[in-house]
Amino acid sequence: MKSILPLLVAIIVFSGCATTTDPNAQFVGSVDFSPLDQFSYKHTLITGMNFRESEELLIEEMSEVVLSSELRQRGFEQVDSDADFYVVTKWKKAVSSYPSIHDSIDGPFESLGRRDNPSYKFGSRLHLTVEIYEAGTNNLFWRNDLPNIFDATQFTEGRLIESLKHAIKNFPNRIEKDPNLPSIE
Repeated sequence: MKSILPLLVAIIVFSGCATTTDPNAQFVGSVDFSPLDQFSYKHTLITGMNFRESEELLIEEMSEVVLSSELRQRGFEQVDSDADFYVVTKWKKAVSSYPSIHDSIDGPFESLGRRDNPSYKFGSRLHLTVEIYEAGTNNLFWRNDLPNIFDATQFTEGRLIESLKHAIKNFPNRIEKDPNLPSIE
């Protein structure tokens, strides 16, 4: 029986690592992506259990800075008004029990190493959601939910930045339009 347990754990870990996700899995609605050139950062919503005021300020600042930077690196232009799409970030602090080993930004091996710790089973954790809306219609077209991204006791600026980058990593680059191509209009 003891020899089966390590084998079973290894199969579970490696099967989780072997699964591939569709790079566009976060698209939740149809959108004509080619005219999307400019974006704006709309706001950050913070809900759930109480945060310290300094944590709220850091969350608001880092959410806008990191996501805006990531979108600019993908070729989008940030504007204050008349954007093609806008970004909303939602942070929630809530008590959860037994997070999945794939939820944490630390990865499955770090999560497995903490599973024997009694405080890991039931604790206050942060949840991150990044949503992107088409500005003309206010329709949501892209979303990424990251539950249990890290424990509230692990709150640092570095973890915020890493979580935000992880949340937006599958958002595609801006489509470069070739002016020499004929128009179908």
